[in-house]
Amino acid sequence: MRSLAIVYVGFLVIAPLCALAQRLRPSAVPAPRVLSRARRVDWLYWLVTPLGTGFLTRAATLTFAALVALALGLGDLTALLDVFHARSPLPFGRWPLLVQFATAIVIADFVSYWSHRARHHARFFPLHAIHHSARELDWLAAARMHPLDDLVDNVAVTLPILLLGFDPRVFVAIGPALLLHTLYLHSAVRLSLGPLRYVIATPDFHRWHHAIEREAQGSNFGGVLAIWDVMFGTFRMPRDRVPDAFGVEPPIDDSARAQLVRPLDRVIRA
Repeated sequence: MRSLAIVYVGFLVIAPLCALAQRLRPSAVPAPRVLSRARRVDWLYWLVTPLGTGFLTRAATLTFAALVALALGLGDLTALLDVFHARSPLPFGRWPLLVQFATAIVIADFVSYWSHRARHHARFFPLHAIHHSARELDWLAAARMHPLDDLVDNVAVTLPILLLGFDPRVFVAIGPALLLHTLYLHSAVRLSLGPLRYVIATPDFHRWHHAIEREAQGSNFGGVLAIWDVMFGTFRMPRDRVPDAFGVEPPIDDSARAQLVRPLDRVIRA
């Protein structure tokens, strides 16, 4: 419940700020209207994603952690969030809480970079393609995720934070914090950081990841940091132009069957 509260309270604070930023510093492709009928599916995803996959992520993460604890003989599973924190030989859990949180963000983003690249593999992309199906890109499209795709990424990102012995409060906060960060990352905002663009992910950086043109595909996988893309050869931000079209080919319509059922069928048949 705490994670859910963080998400929805954070949404009520951050979403209006993103909307204001889109008016003050609009990107080359103007932000779409968020209250149009065409955006209903994105509003529904913001309702379903935190409620549904948020709960499933916690359940799956704790299940995997319990199996690890049993295998290592770590004892009391009724206080699973405290087991790894109390008995970890690693120093993370003894650091100041804000230092722990910042460190956890870096670790989680590194794991997410590789999870993101893996989900762009042809075998798994039918699920992740739902996120890329948005043809109008702004903060509202951030939660457009197939539940299974979202679950896999969330477990991959949050499980290491628990196993490495971070404070349980960091584990509880990391998922909601990263989800809320995607509001900023998907905003239709023009933001130049100069040389820091090679270190920190910005909306301009991420819009190239969503660009429909072939040359942009397979680039800019970092969520918080762009440095991973620089290090591993997937960074793309041309200085002389910006992407002007988003989505996937062929387009995916907004019906429940196209968004939820067909991707599963394609993955199974792949």
